[in-house]
Amino acid sequence: MPNLTYAQGAMPSYPGQWGINWTSRGARSAGTDGRVFYVQPNATLAVDDGNTGEDALYPFLTVAAALLRCEANRGDTILVGSNDAWQYGGGSSWRTHIAENAIVDVEGVTILGISPDSLGVPWEPATNGGTCLTVNALGVEIGGFLFQDVTWSAGRGISCVWDGVTVWGENVHIHHCFFDGSIDDAIVLEYSWNNLINDCQFQGNEYGIYSDPLGSGFAYTVIERCLFRDCTIGAISALGGCDDNTVRDCRVFNATALAGGAATDEGFDFTGGDGNMVAGNHFSCVLPVAAPGDFDDLNTSGGATNAWVENFCLNGPSTTNPT
Repeated sequence: MPNLTYAQGAMPSYPGQWGINWTSRGARSAGTDGRVFYVQPNATLAVDDGNTGEDALYPFLTVAAALLRCEANRGDTILVGSNDAWQYGGGSSWRTHIAENAIVDVEGVTILGISPDSLGVPWEPATNGGTCLTVNALGVEIGGFLFQDVTWSAGRGISCVWDGVTVWGENVHIHHCFFDGSIDDAIVLEYSWNNLINDCQFQGNEYGIYSDPLGSGFAYTVIERCLFRDCTIGAISALGGCDDNTVRDCRVFNATALAGGAATDEGFDFTGGDGNMVAGNHFSCVLPVAAPGDFDDLNTSGGATNAWVENFCLNGPSTTNPT
């Protein structure tokens, strides 16, 4: 496929681009029959009906249309083109952003936002209180998006759900995504196991990563190298009885805790969970001193078999589990 410019109404897919294998086939991984589908609502020739979506000059308007063309475990990739819909954007003609409540029910599909900036491709829910992406399938990869909700309120970014009967939303890899504070719940995991969440930023959300206490918790999930900044209810609120997870090398900034104010469980809360390893994370609080905003106030360890190992506070590393 030739390299195409935005001026032609399409987006390029260069070999070796971030998130794409370094092969002559670009996003189409070597040794697979997987298809590459393009989504770019700003393209002149973009339509959902009539286009195959496999030519960058003739992309789909929506991610939902691309998902209808995907097949389970074929190695299909959906590439979503950039736009200027960030709330401080320059107002170019490429303003149409992804505004969908998409449901991913195809196993083994990859959905990547292709954007040159540090935030990712803007995406917001289609309805008030909606969820941008609901994952109901195994082995889904999501990366390179800016989830925001500037039109509505109380929206969710990504929800992974497993019901044990017909829906299997686990083994999910979420990476290099930015969750703007206009999204209330950034990532919700409902009975979802064996996930990897890495290199994401959570900026002022109510919940960063959340498990509903009335539902079933997540397990065997690795959360690493993420930044949680001023999540007002909880950076990680693992309240559904979440077990056997690993949280490592993350950063939690909480302005209230930094100022010595009450920030109860606005950090990591593993209430009711066991076998979790929380190691090498950094918190903007002081070591336990039985005071508002300290390590014990900001976090809750959970069960007796959880291990909080050398997590760093403003005045040194912790040596105990938070109470």
